[in-house]
Amino acid sequence: MRRLCIAVAILSCAAASGFAVEPPPPPQGPPPYETSCFTCHSELQMAPTENAREDIHFEHGLSCHDCHGGNPLAGADGDMDAAHDPAHRFRGRPSRQQVPQFCAACHADATYMKKFNPTARVDQLSEYETSQHGRRHAAGDMKTAVCTDCHGVHGIRANKDPRSPVYPMRVADTCARCHNDQGLMGQYGLTTGQVADYRRSVHAAALYDDGDTFAPTCNDCHGSHGAVPPGVNSVANVCGTCHGREGSLFRETAMGRTATLDTAIQCTICHSNHAVLPPTDDMLGVHDGATCSGCHQEGDKGYQTADRMKRTIVELTNGLGEARELLERAERAGVEVGPDKFELQKAQDALIESKVLIHSFDLERFLQVAEEGVAVAKAGIAAGHGAFEEIRFRRAGLGFSLIVIVAVIGALLLKIRAIERGGDAR
Repeated sequence: MRRLCIAVAILSCAAASGFAVEPPPPPQGPPPYETSCFTCHSELQMAPTENAREDIHFEHGLSCHDCHGGNPLAGADGDMDAAHDPAHRFRGRPSRQQVPQFCAACHADATYMKKFNPTARVDQLSEYETSQHGRRHAAGDMKTAVCTDCHGVHGIRANKDPRSPVYPMRVADTCARCHNDQGLMGQYGLTTGQVADYRRSVHAAALYDDGDTFAPTCNDCHGSHGAVPPGVNSVANVCGTCHGREGSLFRETAMGRTATLDTAIQCTICHSNHAVLPPTDDMLGVHDGATCSGCHQEGDKGYQTADRMKRTIVELTNGLGEARELLERAERAGVEVGPDKFELQKAQDALIESKVLIHSFDLERFLQVAEEGVAVAKAGIAAGHGAFEEIRFRRAGLGFSLIVIVAVIGALLLKIRAIERGGDAR
């Protein structure tokens, strides 16, 4: 009787149409873990049921037969052959070659996916087919990644679930399962260690230390389903996705000077690719260890530009620091320097903008902003010294006033004593 009730309950969600041809209808009826598929495989302690209750598909009411076909109604009485009936398009476990198309049966169908999520992407398969993984897979290489390698098989979780292998904080570890395998990568002539480099980067610090899940990880630069190594001509576009101002300046310069976007002038040459460290002023200039001196030699235009930019940045940075220190000391001493400190913000803005303008490689454009900042910083220093002149004037005035007051008090005391002595004489 129990099995009959289960059979009647799931009748409405049995896969009557060909899954291999079109996606199943939206699920209805009992929870997926009450179907005969799940019940039987659970009793047999077979792997497909592990973590399945937390699977995103199960959460939306989809069950085993929606992906694998078969007839769970017939299986309700324990008839395994009937449950695996090919007439009900039972196809069981797909081969590795079949996995992308297997998942795409639903995920590439816009009409079907919109029944669950109107904003769901349906281009994953077409993206995958453009990737290095997809191209090699299509050529018969079964060692390259397919859907299940990244998302899992059963127990698939939403990408916003912190337990998902494609959650931002876990993406690098997921990619590392293959890309840290020296034996596997060696077959393709690829190196390993990218994840270790990434872990040292400013991006990783923002992601793991600060908890910023919008910080870049592997798929933000390489793509998710359409993962490819960024080409030489696209590196600036990749970095410019987040660093928009720098990317725009770089592209403007390349177009304006008709520069060839070769590897010599790409973002990664100065900042590296995976081990992107926080940029510092020491990267600029022509001293030992500076990024610029790695390519430019003494006497060439780039060398002179880098040297001038560095000296100007140092002048602006030091001037701004000195002005701030003077004005803050004056403020603590009681002098009103609010307007001067507010004006100094222009120098700070100029410092930030000039550091960005380094990516334009345009010395004239850089100096126009940086030297304005230097002028503001010098004005701030002058204001600070003026404030201390005022302090000295106040102190001198206060000292003189105290002397006068003491003298007056002394004169009054003498006068009082003289009066007292005159009274005694009488």
